[in-house]
Amino acid sequence: MSVLPRTAWTGQAGGVPEAIRQRAETTPDRTAMTFVDYSTDPRGLARELTYRELDVRVRAVGARLRQVARPGARAAILCPTGVDFIVGFVACLYAGVVAVPLSAPTSFRHNDRIAPAMDDSGCEVAITPRAVHDTVAEIPLATPVRIVCPDDVDLDPTAPWDPVRPEPDVTAYLQYTSGSTRRPAGVRVTHRNMAAAASQLVTHLRVDERSTIVSWSPFFHDMGLVFAVILPLTRGFPVVHLTPLAFVRDPGRWLRLLSDCGATHVLCPNFGFDLCVDQVTAEERAELDLSRLVYAGNGAEPVRARTLARFTEAFTSSGFRPAAHTPVYGLAEATLIVTAVPLDQEPLVRSFDRAGLAAGRVRRVDDSRGVTMVGCGPAMDQEVRIVDPQTSRRAGPDEVGEIWVRGENVCAGYWAQDTDEVFDAVLDGEGGWLRTGDLGFFHDDQLFVAGRRKDLIIIDGRNHHPVDIELTVEEEVPAVRPGHVVAFPVDTGREERVVIAAELRSDADPGEVRTAVRRAVAAQHDVFVHDVVVLRRGTMPKTSSGKLQRSTCRDRYERGTLIVIGVSSGPTEGEPR
Repeated sequence: MSVLPRTAWTGQAGGVPEAIRQRAETTPDRTAMTFVDYSTDPRGLARELTYRELDVRVRAVGARLRQVARPGARAAILCPTGVDFIVGFVACLYAGVVAVPLSAPTSFRHNDRIAPAMDDSGCEVAITPRAVHDTVAEIPLATPVRIVCPDDVDLDPTAPWDPVRPEPDVTAYLQYTSGSTRRPAGVRVTHRNMAAAASQLVTHLRVDERSTIVSWSPFFHDMGLVFAVILPLTRGFPVVHLTPLAFVRDPGRWLRLLSDCGATHVLCPNFGFDLCVDQVTAEERAELDLSRLVYAGNGAEPVRARTLARFTEAFTSSGFRPAAHTPVYGLAEATLIVTAVPLDQEPLVRSFDRAGLAAGRVRRVDDSRGVTMVGCGPAMDQEVRIVDPQTSRRAGPDEVGEIWVRGENVCAGYWAQDTDEVFDAVLDGEGGWLRTGDLGFFHDDQLFVAGRRKDLIIIDGRNHHPVDIELTVEEEVPAVRPGHVVAFPVDTGREERVVIAAELRSDADPGEVRTAVRRAVAAQHDVFVHDVVVLRRGTMPKTSSGKLQRSTCRDRYERGTLIVIGVSSGPTEGEPR
């Protein structure tokens, strides 16, 4: 695999397009990226794209965009994970058009986020391959869009090109969040934000010409776009992509690519590491070499200590080092990562008093009744504070509060929304703070994330974090599928109560599981479960990146639209109703 020499990138005007242009001129035949396709061959067919090829394609599509859209117009990128998506995204940067990365629609199902996001952003153009043209044309939109197909554009390497050089605070792209709200919000990521995030990653990851990323993350999410597209393109080191579907069908494909390519840096949600442990056999593990992996970033959802331990135990024989585990915390509103465990430092796992956390106090304990949590490291070249969300004053050193962030990576706001309250909060008389909506605290100089403020469950005056209850169910009830259980509150008319929804392993008995869940939650949290809902496998509400959607699950529960195997009849005898 070709490797480009490391070159400095300052994040000045030009950014990603200028980096590609420079490499197309100085090292045109170097490989910019590799795509491995498993759709026709289970062994995978690799396709390399050089910087010359990438530059020619991007300039051609960028020129076409200039013909149909003015600078600052929005263009939806509706391409599968692959060459066309990256060409479309960078072409928008070339042409001064605001990119709107979205998932590709299918012929049998329009993602219910595509039309709302396109209407919300006022897209004038849709970038999509010819094969999906007719499907995109059928998307019900408030205003019709022009469709540009990258694979239909004439490629002329001699065509003149005058690239747009945007100001740092101009919006580069809209990152639509995949949270649990009904209306997706488009985060305005500026060229300054993009440059700052890339610079922070370079410093934290210590990437150089010897680095290699292998990624299965979708490009329309911040993890895939910033870590696996923007970072390697601006720094000029190799990246290998496979599709999310290829990974989910066989997680061993990702690990084999890590081994074959000598991958040094990866970033993956927690559930991805669990899939690797569950589905990769001992025989497959024996053939892997993960010794070059120095950064196994784990983020986008709660990092589980059990997952880290399981992965280490399973792949130590493959050369994996425990210090490669790198828990991170981040969010789209801060472009990508906010805090991260330093390289070559093993994750910090601590237990805290459950009752203390429920009262907003941090007290470390060693007994088994404590809440086991994983530290997500210190701030990564930005400011992070823990703040009392009611008073907007700093929380004490041993208090749980809302996580506030300030730095050049913090984005400009949500598209077409008044969001100063979120993106320009005031702390100690100074503005510019992002209110993340996440709860957490610092301990041993690392951030521990307790959950979402809006998801907090309040029972009898005590706070209960859903992730804590969900972890109890996963650990105490083996029949529940890890990563497929949510806890949420419901109003019974007299008081707030807890409902648990979960998917089960194939051989589980739903009745026994309901009883076990009630007992575990009562024993660990002193909370009676009002209802236990057993869902059909594969129907747990999640975002396309695998995040649990608690409020969506709650809404469907209240409307009676969850796809269930069975629903308990409410509290068992002797429990309060």
